[in-house]
Formats: sequence, structure tokens, C-alpha cells
Amino acid sequence: MNKKHVKAGTILLASLSVVATAGCGAATNANSGSTNQASGTASSTNSAASASGSNNVVNINFWYGIGGNLSNDVQKMVQQFNASHPDMHVTATYQGSYSGGGPEQQKLLAALAAGNPPDIAQIEVNSMGVFANSGKLMDLTSFMNQSSVDNPNNFLKGMLVSTEWNGKYYGVPLNRSVPVLFYNKTLFDKAGIQGPPKTWDELAVDAKKLTTGTGSSKVYGYGPLVDWWPWESMVWSSGSEILSSNMQKALFNTPELDRVLSLQQSLVKNGDAYAETGSNYWNLMTEDFIKGKIAMDIDSIGDAAEVQQGVGSNFQWGTAYLPSDKTLNVPPGGGDMAIMNGLPASHVKAAETFIEWWTAPTQTLEWSKMTGYLPVQQAAVQEPSYQTYLQQNPQFKTAIDELQFQKAAPASSHLLDVLKYAQQGLQGIFDEGKSVQSQMAQAASQANSLLGN
Repeated sequence: MNKKHVKAGTILLASLSVVATAGCGAATNANSGSTNQASGTASSTNSAASASGSNNVVNINFWYGIGGNLSNDVQKMVQQFNASHPDMHVTATYQGSYSGGGPEQQKLLAALAAGNPPDIAQIEVNSMGVFANSGKLMDLTSFMNQSSVDNPNNFLKGMLVSTEWNGKYYGVPLNRSVPVLFYNKTLFDKAGIQGPPKTWDELAVDAKKLTTGTGSSKVYGYGPLVDWWPWESMVWSSGSEILSSNMQKALFNTPELDRVLSLQQSLVKNGDAYAETGSNYWNLMTEDFIKGKIAMDIDSIGDAAEVQQGVGSNFQWGTAYLPSDKTLNVPPGGGDMAIMNGLPASHVKAAETFIEWWTAPTQTLEWSKMTGYLPVQQAAVQEPSYQTYLQQNPQFKTAIDELQFQKAAPASSHLLDVLKYAQQGLQGIFDEGKSVQSQMAQAASQANSLLGN
């Protein structure tokens, strides 16, 4: 799917301990596809060495999990690196979706357990705990502190919230996004609404005003994204927390969160909002906005380029901060690059060089304009050319400004499991119309059982 954030319709969870106890059979099965791919890349590696006229080329492997056109964009970036670094060669391989528990993560966990991982891998932002806690990732703190490019002070505020684990850095931002509110300005003007809603109550009022028509021509005021990613922001905006500070108890089962979810569920039940279901729910929701079927939705800023192209001149649209009640906090989205532990020194150096190249202002700007992802460096955003770009495309500036409200997800190695239960609860609420209170209570109970309570 050509999406820029993690998709987790039903999160397939794995932990390193589970993979390890599964034995060689699981590792072999999980890596069967990548083994075939590796045999295909060997010739390109040898060709690169021959083209350079030297057998001293350091070859490193990079696994990533963003597909479709984005995979092509990754390959373009890698080709540029290889062309400008004749003594190094990166082989980038798409391993399936990098979403929470997706194929790329499953393969990486299996490869780590089997002792044959790639040199570099994309780690989904909420999955850092699973991998860093395993001890299989290289501590990048010293590298980053000494780097003129990837020094922590060089990144945009909030950009590193997903890269730390127990006070150390284990990742460097690769493809990063935040959720924002997309709204149809043309429909807002027709409804006499002056601007996007700032609170959930305002969103509910606006959604009712924006809903018009019947049957196939009906326009719904709002399209909720039935996904744990914006749910994280809803928890925080209600004044609640996902987990306790000691990571031992789920704290999201609160009347305040229930109110936010009940408000949205009521809009769906009353016909003022439309929730997409099924495994392709995210793509369908984005298409609903592009086609003018829904007037508002919460989506990744990484989908802004797709929306811009799809909408064209059909209507005017914009982006805004997420609605909130007590406070505004948004979760990080996307993925980071991590280097595996135990590599030869030459591979570590090549991997660090590749990461520095990718995240340098010139490349991060190119990547951002190419894909819609956020540039990660302060210097990149301050570039006059990018400031001009933002003036011409103000929808993209919202995400840059919203970064100041970014909040790290709980630093728990069980986070993906907790989010799986939340996702199941959300699907019960919006897909099946079940009670908000019962679904969130069940999700919290399942999480607490996992956490030992």
C-alpha cells in the first residue's frame, strides 16, 4: 500500500523470544523470500564491484518496508548514494510492510534470531522497544553525538522521540510523519464554517453541518480513521495516558477517552460520518476524501502528496492540527534506520556513511518533496527553497508546526501488544457498533494481563 504511516488493521505481533523458540524452521520460512532476493542481488553487487574497478567495495544490505511507488523512491535514493560512493554499495530490498508486526518486522526478528540479519533495517517508530530491548541493535549514541550531520541537536524538535531506548539512541529518522486533520475548504465555505475544528465537540458540530445529500451522492461530514495511531492522540488529548510511568498498567480506560470515542461513534450511527472497514480501510478513507465523499478525516501528512495529486483542481483543501480536548499531543509516525549489532568495522562505517548521507539536508529535502514525508533536519527546513515550497503548498507546513506537540509512545517492549488490543477495540466500536466503554475496558484488561496486572 502506498501509505506513509504504519497500517495496523490487525497487528501481527512477534517478539524476539517467540521467534527464537520457534526454531530454525520459523527462521528459514520467514527468510525464504529474502534468500531468493539475495541471490538476485548478488549479481548487482558483483557488477558494482566490477564497475568500480576494485574488489574492495564494501557491500551492505538494507531492508525496508515501504512499498509501491515509495519503494521506487527508495531505490532512486540508494542508486544516487551508490553512484557517489564508489567504495561502498548498498543493496536495498523491500521485505513487505514495516507496520507493527508486518512482514518486514517478522523477517527481521527471524533473521536476528537466526544470526543472519541485514546491516541496516527500517524500524517502525512504535516498534523500537521490541528491537532495542533485544540487544540486537547497535547503540548509535556515540556515533550521533560525534556526527556533524546526525548530531541530535540538528534534528527538528520531536523528531527523535521514537529513536531512544533507556536513554540511548538506537535509530536515526528515515521516513517520518505525523497525523493531521484534512478538510475540504470548498465544502466548509458552502456550509458557512469559518475554519477547521479545534476540539472534538467542534468537529461533531461541523460534521453535522457538512453532511448533505442522500444515497450515492451523499457527502459525510467526517471519516474517522479506525486505527490505533490517531487513537494515541485521542488518549492524550483527553488527559489520559496509555500506560503508567513504570509501564506496568494500562491507563487508557477512562471516561474522558470514552467521551471522545463515543462522540465519533455517534456521528457514524447518525449518518454524519462514514467509517471504512476491512483490511484496506486506510486507502479507502483517503480515497473518500479525494473523491469528496467525506469533508474531514484524520490522515498522515505523508498522504498529502497523494491527496494533492488526486484532488487536483476539483476543490480547495487544507490541513490543520488534530482536534483535542485538554491538551494536544500527537504520536510520531513512520520509521527509523537502525544498524545491527556485531557487524565488521568496515560495514559499520559504510552503514553510518549511508545514514548520514540520507539524512543530510540535501537528501532529506529531496526525499520529502519526492514522497511527502517530513524533512528531518532543521537546516533543511530553513532552506529558502523549502520555505518557498511551503508557501506554495501550505498544507505541508501544518505537520512541521505540529511537531512541537509530538509525544513519544510508552517505552515498553509490550507496546505493540497493547496497541493490538486497542485496535481490536476500535474495530469493535466502529466496524461492529459495540459499546465504547466495554471495548476499551476489554482492551485495558487484556493489556493489564500482559503487563502482569
